[in-house]
Amino acid sequence: MLAKAIRLYHTIKYLKPKQIVWRIVNFIPRFISASTSYPDVKEIDFKFISKIRLTSDYDNFSFLNETHQLSVLGWDNSSLTKLWRYNLHYFDFLRQNNDTKDSFEKQKTVIHNWIRENAFGKGTGWEPYPTSLRIINWIKWHLKTKGLTDDSKLSLWNQVRWLASRPEYHLLGNHLFVNAKAMLFACAFFGLDNHSNIYRKALGILTNELDEQFLDDGAHFELSPMYHALAMEDLLDLYQLYSALPASYPSNQIIEKYRQGMNWLSCMKYANDELSHFNDCANGIAPSFKELEDLGKSIGIAINLDSESKFIHFAESGFAVFKDRNIHLIADIGQIGPDYLPGHGHADALSFELAIKGHRIIVNSGTSEYGMSSERLRQRSTSAHSTIEVDNQSSSEVWSGFRVGRRASVSEIRIFEDNQVLEFSAFHDGYSRLAGSPKHRRKWQVNNDSVEIFDEVSGNKNLVKLRLYFHPEVLVENNDNCISLSTSTGNLATITSNQNCQVVSTSYHDRFGSNKKNYCLVIGGSTPFSSRVTISWNL
Repeated sequence: MLAKAIRLYHTIKYLKPKQIVWRIVNFIPRFISASTSYPDVKEIDFKFISKIRLTSDYDNFSFLNETHQLSVLGWDNSSLTKLWRYNLHYFDFLRQNNDTKDSFEKQKTVIHNWIRENAFGKGTGWEPYPTSLRIINWIKWHLKTKGLTDDSKLSLWNQVRWLASRPEYHLLGNHLFVNAKAMLFACAFFGLDNHSNIYRKALGILTNELDEQFLDDGAHFELSPMYHALAMEDLLDLYQLYSALPASYPSNQIIEKYRQGMNWLSCMKYANDELSHFNDCANGIAPSFKELEDLGKSIGIAINLDSESKFIHFAESGFAVFKDRNIHLIADIGQIGPDYLPGHGHADALSFELAIKGHRIIVNSGTSEYGMSSERLRQRSTSAHSTIEVDNQSSSEVWSGFRVGRRASVSEIRIFEDNQVLEFSAFHDGYSRLAGSPKHRRKWQVNNDSVEIFDEVSGNKNLVKLRLYFHPEVLVENNDNCISLSTSTGNLATITSNQNCQVVSTSYHDRFGSNKKNYCLVIGGSTPFSSRVTISWNL
């Protein structure tokens, strides 16, 4: 009980007063009723990124690698996970690729079905986040098809009013940003201007959050490549509203944040367009880098990527990236996320990923689910990442679905670079709460044909496990502590260590609902602990 109380204290002490106040406010009923009329609709020129096919008949829907039938289970069946129900209420399927010609009437029917089955302000569908995405998707669909009926426009207007009455100030972060985006879409669609409370509220949120959420090095502050890519799409969508909104709208700032953000994303994704798995990140959710770049070009926004620098230290977001013709190395040498909002953070301090000759080799384990399950907790834990675990504990106290108690603080970052070698290192104190107060320092040394990883952990007889996870496509063979890595097309690399190694079977989760077999190199020991691992590739 005491341990739980301490963990709770270290979780809530970082919250902003606004978050606490609004958590209380959310228990107060809203005194708002459905309107019987809506403002006139304005036409807008708009381009957007299509979604993958999610349904063929608008009754059977596939989200998160699960398919369920709407006519059987309904819109809010508690037997389905909340995340699956959220996806249903998003209405992303209105934007799916290669839609058939006869789908228009089915789309109208499912919209009317939602209106009929989801009473004003009741149920999962009316929670702020799915409401926001649904507002955006209905408007995008109408701009393409002119398909919203009077009843649908009235429902849309009431959804906007409901959302605007209580945005997610208790969460902040990407949820609040998407709330503001939805309100601004509605302002452009319904012709609202500076005289509208909804516009003034949305503009205030957007102006504040552009500076708060987009760091100087380009990263979205929740430090998830997936949510970052979604934020890039948000910026492109928001930019296109400028001609329908007042002059106070910050279109130039939106362009600046997009260009900086695309440079960051270009370093955090691989040649095959997969995302690096730091914090909550899964492939197949956000648009690809090319889709974002193409949409930007189509609306007149070009990007200029940093193609000259082999090594970049993103100091604000805390990632170090080395990329040349042979390797792509990404290391986490920063904090878990914003102190008041680490919900998408993993205990991945000083973890890294490595691709060699375009093949992903070393990975973190990824994210396949949200919620409160033991598997969700494991995937957030240090044990699921390519770094060091001490005494079977995580470097940051991840718990519940989206909570973090005591968290690792990364410091003492050192970087040395010349023509022959690159070295960078960092230290974290996430295990100082344990007996012996162990500390972990990791150094990466990048040579012409190898990467060496040096680890030191202080302490007194603490159990240490160093893990390096391999991508599922990598074939692994252990010959007397010399690990051979290959693919079906040939040899890629070898790993040697000054410690005894074992290779164990594990799992990898590159998408929601995905569970793939892979392997993990494990080196065990006790503190004081030191290790040297060399990854060499054939030129």
